Amino acid sequence: MREASFPIAVYGDGLVAAAYSKTWSYREDALLAVCKKLSQAPAGTPKEDLRTMMRAAVFLARKAILDKVSSVFQASLKLLKMILTQFIPQHKLGRAEVAHCLEQTWPNLLAKTGDPASRLRLAATSFIQEMALFKEVRSLQTIPTELVKPMKSSVPARLALSHVELTERLLAELGTDGSGFSLENVMQFSTGALEHSAAEVREKAVHIILAMYRQHRSAVLDFLPPNDANTRRNVLYKNIFDGFAKMDGRPAEPQAKALKRSVTRVVHKEKKEEIRTLQEQLAALKEISEKEKGKENSKGRQSSRPVKAGIKKIPPSKATVVRDVDQSPVANYLDRLCIFCGETDESFTEEGLDLHYWKHCPMLRRCDLCRQVVEISSLNEHLLEECESKGAFAKCPQCAEAVPRDQLVEHARSQACNPPATDRVSNHCPLCHDNFMPGEEAWKSHLMGREGCKQNARRTAALQRALQSQGKIGTTGATKLMPVGARGRPGPSASRIPAPKAGGGRANRPNPARR
Repeated sequence: MREASFPIAVYGDGLVAAAYSKTWSYREDALLAVCKKLSQAPAGTPKEDLRTMMRAAVFLARKAILDKVSSVFQASLKLLKMILTQFIPQHKLGRAEVAHCLEQTWPNLLAKTGDPASRLRLAATSFIQEMALFKEVRSLQTIPTELVKPMKSSVPARLALSHVELTERLLAELGTDGSGFSLENVMQFSTGALEHSAAEVREKAVHIILAMYRQHRSAVLDFLPPNDANTRRNVLYKNIFDGFAKMDGRPAEPQAKALKRSVTRVVHKEKKEEIRTLQEQLAALKEISEKEKGKENSKGRQSSRPVKAGIKKIPPSKATVVRDVDQSPVANYLDRLCIFCGETDESFTEEGLDLHYWKHCPMLRRCDLCRQVVEISSLNEHLLEECESKGAFAKCPQCAEAVPRDQLVEHARSQACNPPATDRVSNHCPLCHDNFMPGEEAWKSHLMGREGCKQNARRTAALQRALQSQGKIGTTGATKLMPVGARGRPGPSASRIPAPKAGGGRANRPNPARR
C-alpha cells in the first residue's frame, strides 16, 4: 500500500483499501464513491485542495483502467469522464490539470484498446473517440498528436488495428485543420502502418491514405514512392494509386491498358484502310498509264504503215521517255511526299526531306535534351523510355505527361496538369496539354489545323506554305519527266503510314524517332 500513500492521505484508508481489494465489487464501489465525493466538493474549496482531490482520483482511475473486470473498467471511465467534463470546468482548474489527467491515463487507455476481450477493447476505443471530442480535451490536441506517433511493426495486431481504426475515425471527425492531425504526421504514420505484419492494419492504412488524398490531392504524393512499374508490384501501392485514379476520374492502370489496346486497334485499322486507299489510287494511276501507253503504240503503228522501205525503230533514248510517262507521275509524287504531314514539294529530295523533318514538319519536333527528331504524338514515350535523359523524367499519375522528377508535385498542382475527362479515351498534347479525340487524323488536325495547337511553332509556317502551294496549282504545268537513272525514294521505314516502294534510295536514311 506504500504506492497508494497519496490517495490514502486524501480519501482515507477504507476507501483506498476497497479500491485495491481482491473483490471486484469493492473496487467498483470505491471508484463510484470517489466520483461522488468529487461531485459534492463545495464551491468555496481552495483550488489547491481541489487539485489534490482530482490528482488522487486520477491515480485511482489510472490503476482501474487496466482492471480485467468490465464493470470496474466502466467505473474508471465514468470517473475519468466526470473529472474532464464536470470537475475541472466547474472549478476552473485550467488546461494544466486536463493535460495532467490525459498524461497519466493515456498510456493505459491506449493499451486497453488491444485487450483480448472484445467487450473491453471496444469500450476503450469508443471512450477515446468520445474523449477526443470533449471541449476541454479537443483544444489541447493531445489525442490526435499521440495517435499519429510512428507505430512499430512489432506492435500486436489487435492493438495496432484499434490504433489505426481510431485514427481513421477521428480524422473523419476532426479533419486536419487545427486538430492535431496534419498532412505530414498522418502520412508518416500511415506509410509506417503499411509495413505492419497484419493485413487488416495495412488495409486500414490504405483507407487513411485515400482519405488524405481526397482532402489534399497531389500533396500526398510527396510521401509516397513514384507511381511506376516497380512500385506497382506491391499490391498495397497498386491499390493506393488505382484509388487515386478513381477519385481523379481517370481509368486505373488495367483499364488504361485495355483502353490503350482498344485505341491501338482503332489506329491500326485506320492505317490499314489508308494503305488500302493508297493501293487503289496506285492501281488507278497504273491503269491510266497503261491506256496512255496503248494509245501511243497505236499511233506509232499507224504512222509506220505507209513506209515500205522497212520498220523504223524508236531510238533507245525516246523509248526511255515513253517508259517514264508510265512511272513518273506515281514515283515522282511519292518521291516528294512527307509521310508525316502529307506535304509534297519539288524541293523534297533526299536531303530536302531530311531538312523538312529537322526544321519544318509540323508533326515532328526535336527533343530539347538529345536533339533527336521525334513525332510529337510520341514525345512523352520518348522522354520516358528512349531519351538519353529519361532518368530525369517521371510519368504524371494524373495526366500521364512526362515531367521532370523534381517538378512533379509542382506540375500536378498547376494548370498544365490536365487529366482527360472521366471514362473518355483521348489523345493528350504534350505541347499545349489539351485533350482531344483519339486517332491519327485527330493528331494531324490538332498539330496542323488552322485552329490547332497554339504551342506548335511549326504549325503557322506549315499553313503559310500550304497557302502558297495552293496558289501555284494550275500554273506549274505537267509533271516533269525524270531520267531512268533518277533514284526513287519510299517513305521512312519508321513512318506511321507505310508508303508503297518506288525505289530503294531512301532505305538507309535516318528516320525520325518514334516509339
